[in-house]
Amino acid sequence: MSELRKDPVAGTWVVVGYKGSKSSSVGMCPFCPGNENLTPPPIREFKDQNGMWLIRCIPALDPIFKVEAKEDKHAEGLYDKMGNVGAHEIIVENRSHTKTLSSFTEKELTLLIDMYIDRIVDLKKDIRFRYIQIFKNHGELAGSYIYHPHSHILATHIMPQKIESELNSSKTHYMQKERCLFCDIINQEMRVNKRIVTISSNFVAICPFASRFPFEVWIFPRFHNSKFEDLRDAGQLKDEFVSVMHDIMKRIEPLANAYTIIIHTSPNITKGNFHEDDVSIEDYFHWHVEILPRDFRSSKYKMEDQFYVVSLTPEEAASALKAQKI
Repeated sequence: MSELRKDPVAGTWVVVGYKGSKSSSVGMCPFCPGNENLTPPPIREFKDQNGMWLIRCIPALDPIFKVEAKEDKHAEGLYDKMGNVGAHEIIVENRSHTKTLSSFTEKELTLLIDMYIDRIVDLKKDIRFRYIQIFKNHGELAGSYIYHPHSHILATHIMPQKIESELNSSKTHYMQKERCLFCDIINQEMRVNKRIVTISSNFVAICPFASRFPFEVWIFPRFHNSKFEDLRDAGQLKDEFVSVMHDIMKRIEPLANAYTIIIHTSPNITKGNFHEDDVSIEDYFHWHVEILPRDFRSSKYKMEDQFYVVSLTPEEAASALKAQKI
């Protein structure tokens, strides 16, 4: 039974005892058309006029976080632990096994963005979930071992460390200057024009000043908004975002065989605990998309995992290590 344990030194939560298994259908892609029996029934599908699915959202076969799990937060001495309550879904992005985002049509990319938005909106209805995290790993260096284009959705009752850090930094900046940190970054980058890759009427893509990976790109709306899912009813604005995203992927993919894409959107503020000091998270947080190319060096020295997930519990590991004959 997997569970969440808090590191009292770093303050981070770790999933321990996760025994995820790989598909037993050797040589068969579980996401390809015709192999739907290898996956659970879909949560959501977008279909064409002939009833053929174009994009699917399915429950993860071996979820890291589980809807049916109990929170059950309790202490073990000075340590804190709790159940891994949440949700883990997979989006099968396309019927084609070999397509990458740069070769998607803009219509196909729009369907993917629509599915992302659909799942964020739906999962935020569950007030247990503090954050809905959507990420895509492409290529083995990014940790993906199924080539078929797909994304992950994690709904969790704990905040990913990177998002919590962004929230703290952006709130501090707002309290000091009464301005959004991300808006200030966008304005400076547009003023100096050294790191802008693509710009449109309402969006800008930059290589961040302190990039962690070669060819790292962040896409921002040029207007202030905290929720990615607000693109749902935005019409031409969503089309413009898709066009910028498509443009960036066409530039990145020839230079990077592997990458991670993470959508940074507002936490589930229906929880009611993000309005301290009379400041709303909607005032100081700014949604954006981070595209993080991988190479051998960056994969070796720095991963961008939002949660550590380990198969062995520390008790099992300690027992195995003590049993070693030396």
